[in-house]
Amino acid sequence: MYTLRCTRPLLRRLGPVTPPGDSPAPVATTSLGDWYANRLNLGSHRLILCTNERSLLSVVVPAKDLRGLPQRLAESLAVLLHRIGVPPSAVAREVREMQWVRFDRTLSRSVLGSMNDFAFTADAFFRRPGSEVYLEDLDWRLSETPCGPLGYAQPLERARELLGAA
Repeated sequence: MYTLRCTRPLLRRLGPVTPPGDSPAPVATTSLGDWYANRLNLGSHRLILCTNERSLLSVVVPAKDLRGLPQRLAESLAVLLHRIGVPPSAVAREVREMQWVRFDRTLSRSVLGSMNDFAFTADAFFRRPGSEVYLEDLDWRLSETPCGPLGYAQPLERARELLGAA
């Protein structure tokens, strides 16, 4: 169980299917904790930037079918966690716990500020001349980006620590 904290515009697009919770969010049962989500428009590409609250690890998923966002987040996260060297058992546990999701509004300005930085990085990544862009490669690039709120550590380092793979 975790909370997917969406920006107001994204919550509006999700519609009444998944309204924000009225009661305080329960404590996440995932090792990484809650996630934040915001729209990310890069040229003609409509995407969703998802950033983890504790590690600032980020994945980018297509914005189509917003009802399937939690599943696409978990699938993309699993690929990235394998790529950064997290043991398969820890990846499986994290993805299993991500089956239960609660939607709510954002709370942390720090996470939103980091997401703005990631959006600039993603835009630059998409504008590279003469190269195809794969979202898995963009996720990798974002995971290597040093972040001020982490003491300029990389999100992948923090995620490994949280998942016991340091």
